Amino acid sequence: MKYAGVAAWAGVTVTFLAVLVALFKEELQRIWRKPELKALIRSTAPDCHKTEMTFTNPRTGEVIARVPCYYLRIWIENRGNQRAEQVQVFASRLWRKRADGTFGEERQFLPMNLLWSYIGRPFLDGLSPEMGQHCDVGHVLQPGNALTDGETLPAVPKGQAVLALDLEMKPFTKSHLVPPGEYQLELKIAASNCKPVSKKLDLNITGEWFDDEAKMFEDGLGMRDGS
Repeated sequence: MKYAGVAAWAGVTVTFLAVLVALFKEELQRIWRKPELKALIRSTAPDCHKTEMTFTNPRTGEVIARVPCYYLRIWIENRGNQRAEQVQVFASRLWRKRADGTFGEERQFLPMNLLWSYIGRPFLDGLSPEMGQHCDVGHVLQPGNALTDGETLPAVPKGQAVLALDLEMKPFTKSHLVPPGEYQLELKIAASNCKPVSKKLDLNITGEWFDDEAKMFEDGLGMRDGS
């Protein structure tokens, strides 16, 4: 009888635990299985490199010109044990370095999602564990070309390079265009099934253009991890 009682209590306990697992299965899975998004900043190829931007005739599709440009990209990686769904990289704030060495927020900057490299969309359908994808931060077109007039600013002398942030939409105010200077850009990286993580980028745009890629990333354009 003694052993029968113990067995009965053990059976009740096992049943109770099974019910708890069934009721809270999803909550338990969320504790032990979740995406973990990380941003890696590297100022070397293939993240940051020289390429060409193609301009086409919108009516015929004919290639009009290919203009040299430099791209800045970051690498977004999922180090968790669950697939990240609907991943986005949101450019939330921009600061500019003042003459006194402090950073002041650029109030005219319009917060918006960046575009994923190669697909040109603000949302990535998913990112599996131990996999990654490039996200475009911005690009610099060779100055002085008539085709690049849309990426110029009145206050920036012709011939100086301007950084164009690759936002999901180009505001009519041109607040996505960054003139020469030192900046900090705040990013929030998130997915539909994980909380956002913040990352700051230090950006330096001198305004100079160099055809040599190594020279450009030494003296013309720089990006590094700011957080």
